[in-house]
Amino acid sequence: MQNGKLFLVLFSILTCCLSCEKDQNSESNEKIASMDKINIEDGRLSFPNKTTFSEFYNTSKNEGNDEIASMLEEKFYRKDFYSLKPIVNDETEIKEIQKHFGKIKEKQLTNKSINAKSTSQIVNETILDEQIIDHYDIVEDIIGDELFLSLLNENAEIQVDNIIYKYTDQGILFCNKENINELYTFMSIYQIKSLSDIGEVNVHQKYPKFNPNGGLKQVTAHISSFVDDKGTENISNSLTNISAKSMSTQAVMASTDPVFNNVVDNLQICNPSSPWLANLFGQTKICTTNYESKRRVKLKYYNVNLFLAFSIGVNVKHQFRGWTGIWREENTDSVALGVNSVTWFFDNSKVFSNPYNSMIVNYYVADSGKLYTSLNSYNNAIYAGTDKPIPNLPIKKLDMIIEVAADFIGKDLTEYEIRKLFYGQIYPQAENIMKSNNKPINEIGVILNQRGQTIVQYYNLGAKCTNCSDRQKTFDWGFVTPKIIYTFGAGNGGDFNVKTGFNDLKFDFKNPKVTGINIYGMANKHGKWYGFKMVF
Repeated sequence: MQNGKLFLVLFSILTCCLSCEKDQNSESNEKIASMDKINIEDGRLSFPNKTTFSEFYNTSKNEGNDEIASMLEEKFYRKDFYSLKPIVNDETEIKEIQKHFGKIKEKQLTNKSINAKSTSQIVNETILDEQIIDHYDIVEDIIGDELFLSLLNENAEIQVDNIIYKYTDQGILFCNKENINELYTFMSIYQIKSLSDIGEVNVHQKYPKFNPNGGLKQVTAHISSFVDDKGTENISNSLTNISAKSMSTQAVMASTDPVFNNVVDNLQICNPSSPWLANLFGQTKICTTNYESKRRVKLKYYNVNLFLAFSIGVNVKHQFRGWTGIWREENTDSVALGVNSVTWFFDNSKVFSNPYNSMIVNYYVADSGKLYTSLNSYNNAIYAGTDKPIPNLPIKKLDMIIEVAADFIGKDLTEYEIRKLFYGQIYPQAENIMKSNNKPINEIGVILNQRGQTIVQYYNLGAKCTNCSDRQKTFDWGFVTPKIIYTFGAGNGGDFNVKTGFNDLKFDFKNPKVTGINIYGMANKHGKWYGFKMVF
């Protein structure tokens, strides 16, 4: 009998392992299959269609820096492909940086020799390594997504389905490959610089004349233009009017590790840089601290529309500057990224159809679909069923999703006030539910609905790794628009029948009314933490 039970246990473990291995192999095979379809054509990566690009991009972005660097070296760099900004590791850095620098200088000398009046003028204008290094940082801050940046060639171009996409200081221009010379002529007429033009990228502080309102627009018979919608620019401007101090006058977080939390509490709030040019693609916010001459910690938030891909996320990196001069990721004792909250504010025109002004709170255990519901209180939630459909959010792999519907939660709520509400009143009940299910609670999605406003939040209570170089959290959708349709209580299977009126709400996470961020990122070297908080 005991042998039979043992056999069942071993069989279950083996089945689980084989299932996990099958999933990993499936993802690996998908990446290999898509990679086999990628060619290098006239120096550009060429994808047969958007589906192949999306498959490759979405599987690659989950890889670590070392894996991506090795993949680029083996599959593309060896075949004379040059990235707009290469991704390298300690094994590929020297070889690939020398090759990339050499290619840039060769191209620059060729262009200069055409227009130079004398040999001395060519020598005097030879580009320096430091200029290339600075340019790498500039384009990374503009584009935000380092993987996507590495897929653009040294001319800031990529080809998908015979369409060439050119990334410039006035947005994205694209045309059929047969019309590429017409695109270059168009750039010359409007004085458009490629993002590959070192030292020549212009900061216009305004949208291009040929596409003044943003969006997708055909500008000639064969050329189209895309810049991010102007709504994002307005969001960025409105954020500057929100005081970081008012959003974070005190540290509010889950007290899981008092010593660690004390370190986070004492982190300085940084003043993030935000290149205006990034508005043409979305928005990026960057904070950097050099704690040694050759080591730094970089914290970044990005929300960019690159037309071929949407990319939204936060990351912290520990970087080392080798003798080549570029900054690359370097393993350190530990790296930590905490999302005290990312908050999206949306307008809604829905109101309660319930005349009793009740409040209802749903707590969903994400992996099992268990639902716990509470009326007129954030506490005393009771079990309401299992396998319930959880609310639709673009944030995947959450431990718990919480939704609240009330006629009135608070007027003109700030990110700080909402975060205080979460940690003070909502989180304790959520923590109790997860403890009763013997499950961890690290990543949480929250949806607060009140008359005229819906607020969506993401919390990560702290992700640490040891002997590593980075931590990140991405919210992205490949080339699918980041929009959702949300209905409150889709999984409500309890005895409550509260009609909230929050049905079929449409939210675009690329263009909310406003976004509030409260994150921290830091790295530990020899027992000392270096980093900061980013609040806006």
